[in-house]
Amino acid sequence: MSEALTTLLGKRTLRLLAHRAQGRPLPYSITFILTHRCNFACSYCDVPSAAGEEMSTGEYTSAIDELCEAGLARASFSGGEALLRRDAVSIIAHAKRRRLVTSLNTNAWLAERHLDDLARVLDVLVVSLDGPEREHDLARRQPGSYKRVVRVLERARAAGLKTATITVLTRDNLHVVDEVLDVSRRLGSFAYFQPAYLECFERDRGLQPELGARVLADVAERLASSKRRGLPVGASSAYIERLGRAPHFGRCERCNAGRYFATVMPDGTLVPCHLTSRARSWPNGRTMGFAAAFRSLGRPPSGDGCAISPYQEADLVFGGDLGAARDAFARFFGR
Repeated sequence: MSEALTTLLGKRTLRLLAHRAQGRPLPYSITFILTHRCNFACSYCDVPSAAGEEMSTGEYTSAIDELCEAGLARASFSGGEALLRRDAVSIIAHAKRRRLVTSLNTNAWLAERHLDDLARVLDVLVVSLDGPEREHDLARRQPGSYKRVVRVLERARAAGLKTATITVLTRDNLHVVDEVLDVSRRLGSFAYFQPAYLECFERDRGLQPELGARVLADVAERLASSKRRGLPVGASSAYIERLGRAPHFGRCERCNAGRYFATVMPDGTLVPCHLTSRARSWPNGRTMGFAAAFRSLGRPPSGDGCAISPYQEADLVFGGDLGAARDAFARFFGR
């Protein structure tokens, strides 16, 4: 990280701390969903069914500009498959020109052709990896997907780009934790794991029924043990502890989603997190301004929390968990 970016990030963090001390919201970290469209039809994912209206390139860059003025420091980009948009790299490049910390989630199928450009504008590339070859390709319903993931991770690391994997756990791949960690260790990536929900946009439907309390407690213990042994577990110890409390992961109404981080949907709607996107009518940044829409969010509706790794880690960091903050810094800026 350059000295100039370190200084700027420090100023934005000081602004965040001031807002937290005063109990005021600040859009420090925003996930931009560039599209709900996807080139895969994964066994556990219903996101493509929500495909519809999408903002233009200019609307996304304007949203980034407005949120930067309001305190944005980190922008993550996702989908669907974000790289289905021909302007995805240019939108991310705009965020980097605004000196934001950037990350992209992708299934890797289209990433290879963009790697040189992505290496210049990304801080972290996050690739979906649902197990070794057999399990991954079955979940993705795309032969050859696993080989492409490995190739992209290898090429990304060779280009100096930090990488991470994220594994969605279902009844079909609960046994793959050790194998994914081994792949991540070999390729120099951090590995994240999270259980699958029945509906990607409705937390209240709950997890897939096979992912009961005893099953997730076992997953949490395996992750904790692996982390103690120095394997590349991306999750913080606090997230692992919350995972082990399934199905009661925390209280949504105390979550920092909607206060210090949020998600911009493809049509410009702001939501605290995608799991609550259908809980009520949320504000749209295109009609009222993105900073104003963020300020109007408030916390998510009440509930037992979620097991979505990025949201939980963000909640922990913004809640002041020092271990989670240390792990997050290492993921983005460590060697």
